[in-house]
Amino acid sequence: MMRTPTETIPMRNVLENVHYRIEPCASCPLPGYLIVSPRICVSSLAELSSDAQDTLGRTLAAATRAIETVVQPRRVYCALFAEETQSVHFHLFPRTEWLLASYSRVHPHDAGVSGPRLFDWARSTFHEPVAGDYEETTGAIFRVLHQIFQPVEKANSPFAE
Repeated sequence: MMRTPTETIPMRNVLENVHYRIEPCASCPLPGYLIVSPRICVSSLAELSSDAQDTLGRTLAAATRAIETVVQPRRVYCALFAEETQSVHFHLFPRTEWLLASYSRVHPHDAGVSGPRLFDWARSTFHEPVAGDYEETTGAIFRVLHQIFQPVEKANSPFAE
């Protein structure tokens, strides 16, 4: 199924808590590429409540752990932006061997890895899922996320309502 950049991702692949929403990147559907957004629009991290600030690290770490578990990238880049949406959001972008090899084929003279160049190239290159198992991989990531956030004690979970 082809998805346009503005089309929404199926709700089964969205996880929300009191402060954040985790979802696949719709405009660059690479396996494991997630967006973590505050549920309220803010233009700066400093505008988040102290409770939301406290939960941010655990939320980003859990999403990163889910990506690493399922996709097994060499790195997961984390970048904060507020350009397109005018609200702070985080891109969790997995640097996989496949992605790096694809980049290297197109840019054979680039020596070494530049995360920002790779990120920019991927976002401008991939607008449709490239992996035949994209939906399966994305579903697996969200199953891992749900397992991570299944509260043993609801009060201790960053995803408790």
